Amino acid sequence: MEEIVLKGLEETIYHDKCENGLEIYIWVNKKVNTVKGSITYKIGSEDVEFKTGKTAHTVPFGTAHFLEHILCKNSDGTSLLQNFQALGYYANAATYAYKTVYEFLGSENLEKAMNLLLDATQEKEFVEDTFQSEKGPILEEARRNLDNASRDIMIELNKMTFKEYPNRMPGVGTIEDIKNISLEDLKLLYQMFYHPKNSFVVVTGNVNPREVIRWIKENQDKKKFPKYQNPVLKKYREPRKVVETYKEIETTLEMPKVFLNVKIPLKNLQEYDMNTILDATQVVLSSNFGTTSIFKEELMSKNLVATLGAYAGFEREYLLLQVVAKTKYPEEVIPLIKQKIYHLEILEKDIERKKKSEIANLVLGYEDPESVNDYISYSIAKFGHIWDNEKETVENLTIEKITDIMSKISMKEMAILVAKPKTHEKQESSLK
Repeated sequence: MEEIVLKGLEETIYHDKCENGLEIYIWVNKKVNTVKGSITYKIGSEDVEFKTGKTAHTVPFGTAHFLEHILCKNSDGTSLLQNFQALGYYANAATYAYKTVYEFLGSENLEKAMNLLLDATQEKEFVEDTFQSEKGPILEEARRNLDNASRDIMIELNKMTFKEYPNRMPGVGTIEDIKNISLEDLKLLYQMFYHPKNSFVVVTGNVNPREVIRWIKENQDKKKFPKYQNPVLKKYREPRKVVETYKEIETTLEMPKVFLNVKIPLKNLQEYDMNTILDATQVVLSSNFGTTSIFKEELMSKNLVATLGAYAGFEREYLLLQVVAKTKYPEEVIPLIKQKIYHLEILEKDIERKKKSEIANLVLGYEDPESVNDYISYSIAKFGHIWDNEKETVENLTIEKITDIMSKISMKEMAILVAKPKTHEKQESSLK
């Protein structure tokens, strides 16, 4: 058993590995009663094209999400979540762009819950009746999303910002996609990606790590898995330019919202690690657009915005900066936000304050088994490892380092979306 020590946080994550390749990560907190367990498969809603050897495979969008639904069913069609409830656990599952997670939360019968989680996802029998009966609820979910403001905005923004990346498509798939998904598609995705070598278990909370590792290894030793096919996901060549610079849409909002996406190639920032880039840009955005920023106070004092915020994130080979404003006056606010983006201030007093806030959030985050479990799953699935030097990275953010990072960032490629409330006639039409 390996110990991953998180520098400066006085936290340890225990790591081990089963003979079949299944990775295990455990974080212990003896001050709580709850335990969260999860298994993450490194396959998500955007992973629809892949190769095994020289053979190319394609499945419809929505296949990973459909597969998640099927794995949450018993062979007789009843809900697997009820099996967890019988053990005193709340259970759930979710398909993200880059991973699929099955999880439970409770305090007793941990060994039984762990075995149930592993067996349910690793030993699945596909039944035609269950497949057919589940298609109806998934289609209904897709229909509900047709008039979902958050979904409409996300899809439109992605279409404006990216030309090739599959995030331009809804994770659950379109209605046509779902109709085209076959049982064979589900079996293919399951056989290719639901393998111990493409998954990992995370257990967080009041547990004995050696005991949990023993339970998991005993479970895995009883099973035989086919040889891992090592599927290779498609790599996309995404152009630097945004697809569309400005667009207006109408959706189910009460007040207009403005979204500005800045698309930045990570190639320009190769000398820095991802954590440093993210921390540096987030600190600068918070200083300029955050709760205590002078810019936000000015806009709010003039009643130009109801809310304002800014966020930094990664989309494959690009850094994405986003500013979001809820405003009745988009035509006035957009030029002001653009001017601010082009002239971001990097003030040492603001940077130091934000750094202290980030460190405080890091420390507080390691109190809750749920958030720690989610973070470990995110880090490994997204970046391939746990960041053991996060606190150190934030502490080492100097004004010079931040200035250098921001100097390598071009704000040229920007997509602006204005989402407006639907007119009364269109709202009535959408309800029919």
